Amino acid sequence: MVLRFNVGGKVVERVDLIRKKKWPWRLDILPFAIMYAIWMVTIVPSIDIVDALIVLGGLVSIHVLALLFTAWSVDFKCFVQYSKVNDIYAADSCKVTPAKFSGSKEVVPLHIRQQLM
Repeated sequence: MVLRFNVGGKVVERVDLIRKKKWPWRLDILPFAIMYAIWMVTIVPSIDIVDALIVLGGLVSIHVLALLFTAWSVDFKCFVQYSKVNDIYAADSCKVTPAKFSGSKEVVPLHIRQQLM
């Protein structure tokens, strides 16, 4: 069970506890590292270098789009770079969802964890 605080206030609707994933396990790194390795091992030796570079350009374009989506969407960034947790002591950040027409979602550091210890 993921710990979610439904605030329901005038400014904040919900707060989700999250923890940053280690960089190799992030979904904007691990799948692309695997795809680049597959490209290097299977595509490069089997087709012409120009065609292999075209395939690489496609992979790089998809990777750049994934990185841009993490900058554009807080929900996508949380999906790719963070894990939801159910313990406040395991969380290092939180995703704040504002009430309607009260701003945009944000990921903020969990400075309260230190106060609780």
